[in-house]
Order: sequence, then structure tokens, then C-alpha cells
Amino acid sequence: MSSNGTNTEIVRGATLTEQVYAELRQRLLQGQFKPGERITARSLSRAMGVSLTPARDAIARLVREGAIEISETHMFSVPILKKDRYRAISQIRISLEPMAARQAVKAGRKGLADKLEALNNAMRDGIERQEFDESLRYDSEFHFSLYQAADEPDLERIIDGLWVLTGPTRTRLPIEYRQGLNGYKNHLKIIEGVRRGDAEAVADTIAYDIATGSEVIAGLLD
Repeated sequence: MSSNGTNTEIVRGATLTEQVYAELRQRLLQGQFKPGERITARSLSRAMGVSLTPARDAIARLVREGAIEISETHMFSVPILKKDRYRAISQIRISLEPMAARQAVKAGRKGLADKLEALNNAMRDGIERQEFDESLRYDSEFHFSLYQAADEPDLERIIDGLWVLTGPTRTRLPIEYRQGLNGYKNHLKIIEGVRRGDAEAVADTIAYDIATGSEVIAGLLD
């Protein structure tokens, strides 16, 4: 299991399964797993310091959501998305995420631009250190910090579900594309738009950011 060599400490409580589920789901969303990577209850329980039961239950829940698949031999793994499905999900993202970005700018949250700038700089630093998994995590945090500022929980929940499905496939983004800082430059325009209060500019740049990156990835899929 991919956990960057660090264990996650789970806070003991009544819903261990919920906590393990949330952590595993977040790792999928942030691209900490690769397409086709095996996931076992044993490795998950060891990484999170819990027994096998909550680990199994968390995996089973993500199987039901389509974020993890099970083989005929009952092995769990991260789905390998085909090109057509990845493009279809990306088109849905292009429809929904600009909506959330637009609402976030209109909400005028104080300090949002500064938070986005810090995350974008952290993403750039990760790319420059060639720590690409870390940079993907900061990219995810950048987008969701913007969407959460919209204060539209239903919309955010739908977007979150789409990212869980596509997070592992985002790891296919070529190193050359990342090192060109394409996402970083798009984020700079988003931050500028947030500072100006230009909701349409931010929405348009979000759509462009998704479209350009996802099409590069789609070109590598079967």
C-alpha cells in the first residue's frame, strides 16, 4: 500500500471504520495510489494502526462506490480507467468545478487568495524537488480550498466523488508537463482572479486547467 512510508494515527472512537474510510478515500483523491495498485486490508490496517475489521469494511465501502475494484480472485486494486471514461468524467468536472469556483469568488472569503498562493508555491516546490506525489497532494488541496470557499456542500460532495475516481489516474500526468509548471501557471491566474474578485475569469481558468491537463492524460490511456 502506498503511504509514503508514514503511518496515519487514527483517533480511537466509536467509528474506526469511518476514520479509515475517510483517510483511504482522501489518499485516492490526492493521487497517493497508482492505477492498478493492489490494496490489502492487512497493509491498510498496519499503516493506520487498526485491526483488520475496520480496514476491510472501509475497502468494501469504497468498492461499492467504484473507487476500488475487486477481482474474481477477491483481490482489491485501484481501477485502471479507460480513455473514454476518463474523458467523460473530466467533462463533468469541467461543468461543475467552474461553478464552484465562481461561487467561491462571489463569497469573498477573506484570506482565500493568500491560502491558495501558499498551496500553489508548495506545489511548485514539490515539483522542483521532483516529489511529484507531494505536488499532486498540494494541487488537490489548492482546488478544494477554492471549492470549499463556495459553501455549497452538495456541489462539493459531487466534485469530491469525481476526484476520488480520477485521483489515481492523475498520477499519469507526464513529468515534462509537470516540470513545465503548467498547473502552477494556471493557478497563478486563478489567484489573481480571486484577488480582483473576477468570478468569471477564475471559472474560465479552472475549466482550462482541467481541460488541458486531463487531455494530456487521456492521450496516454487505452
